[in-house]
Amino acid sequence: MKKIIIIGGGAGGFELATELGDKLGKTNQAAITLVDKNSYHLWKPLLHEVATGVLDEQVDNIYYASQGQQHYFQFTQGTFTNIDREKKQISFLNIKDETMFMDYDILVLAIGSTSNDFGTPGVKEHCIFLDDQNAAIRLRETLIAKFTSFCSIVDEKEIKDEDKIHIAIVGGGATGVELAAELPHMVEAFGACGRNKMCSDLLVVSVIEATDRILPALPAKTAASITQTLKNRGIRILTKTMITKAESDGFYPKEGNIIKADIMIWTAGVKAPDFLKEIAGLESSRSNQLVVKPTLQTTRDDNIFVIGDCAYAMQDNGHASPATAQAAQQMAKVCYENIVRLLNNQSLKVFKYVDKGTIITLHDTAQGVLKLIGKNEMSVKGRFALMIHRLLYRIHQASLLGIYKTIRFVSASKFMYKTKSSSIFTNRD
Repeated sequence: MKKIIIIGGGAGGFELATELGDKLGKTNQAAITLVDKNSYHLWKPLLHEVATGVLDEQVDNIYYASQGQQHYFQFTQGTFTNIDREKKQISFLNIKDETMFMDYDILVLAIGSTSNDFGTPGVKEHCIFLDDQNAAIRLRETLIAKFTSFCSIVDEKEIKDEDKIHIAIVGGGATGVELAAELPHMVEAFGACGRNKMCSDLLVVSVIEATDRILPALPAKTAASITQTLKNRGIRILTKTMITKAESDGFYPKEGNIIKADIMIWTAGVKAPDFLKEIAGLESSRSNQLVVKPTLQTTRDDNIFVIGDCAYAMQDNGHASPATAQAAQQMAKVCYENIVRLLNNQSLKVFKYVDKGTIITLHDTAQGVLKLIGKNEMSVKGRFALMIHRLLYRIHQASLLGIYKTIRFVSASKFMYKTKSSSIFTNRD
């Protein structure tokens, strides 16, 4: 029986493990194993909601082991460390930090990405990244601790602008913008839970972008509209602002004065983890991504596939596919078909990324574009755009749980949210 190992349970890796389990694991054509450092999955585009308390991760988590039992794949919790291509073996650290080994016939790397600080001095020491669920929870706890300590100041004196809570976010992409849009509402929710003097007026949120506008993936008109929405909500947008260093008191731009910050968040770029660079002699890009052929196999080993953020998949337009959830999901589908074809000695499919559009959530509304047939696109905004964004998440859940289980999951989630409303802000000293 062939052994297929998938490293990484993100949007692409988890969907791939589920599909391969249902196809090959169920019929004993292959043994499927998913390896991830965490025990559960959460859709990465929702991390900003975990960080601001909008989403309760305990409600929306899907546990890998449970999913594996229902979809005929095994789950092993561990941190991947290396590949021995000659032995066709991976090594990883288990939850006891012991080095373990596992043999494979086909290996799929779906490790994802980490924040890219571009070597900027002080960023690693002073900034919070938003790479995974654990980081999102740490950010939330940092924010709540700051809000809680600020309560005593609010009670004692009149607050001047320089005394307010300053939060600076470097990076005007989707993550930075969506996080910034949620922060004022997080403070309002915090104030509604017994801290009635806490409000969004006490918060100074800045989004810092090195280029001439935020959201470069969107049309200029849509990005301008979102910029205005953020400004109307009191959020500062600082474009053409290159950060040269970060210190404990804030960010230092190439030109101008220090951007004061009590909490500094870095969402300015992504790269594959450093240890992936030329791992096992595989070809890698400058951002540590592993270079793949159009079939998603690595250029130096046909038994190793790479999907998601850690894959460098060049497209016909001369650009690599983006590090987004929709790209990872599209890769997962092609990878699934190619693994099945490979086992049946059939020719493999070519991966071609199809941009289906981008929607940016702004708490209770959303804006973005949908790509239609050909080069046409449609602008969407308001509740309709927000509904589409939520629908994309439910489609992801349905690909994992099935339609009927997803419906039950959504119903249960709504009930849990009602009974646990604002619980993350209560019972605090």
